[in-house]
Amino acid sequence: MVFNVKTLVRAELEIDEAVFYYETIRKGLGEKFLLDYENQLNTLYNFPFFEEKYNIVRVLPLKKFPYLIHFTVNETEKTVSIQAITNNHQDPNTTKLKQ
Repeated sequence: MVFNVKTLVRAELEIDEAVFYYETIRKGLGEKFLLDYENQLNTLYNFPFFEEKYNIVRVLPLKKFPYLIHFTVNETEKTVSIQAITNNHQDPNTTKLKQ
């Protein structure tokens, strides 16, 4: 069973922000972040039933970077909606909300 994965604008902005951040640390590190994210996306296409953390929102950690993918699953429509990508080390009280 294959799921359709869609990424909300907020999550896209967070991915871009993380790639930019890692590229400023070391050239090519942003690409490695993106590959780690894309590898986890492949997992979500086939098996999106990971830890339910916040009511209906599930989370899947990246393998090599300290980030979580926050997503919802609609089993009827076979869709996964990526809501946010968060850094595990950021203070949620100071993280700006993306629109």
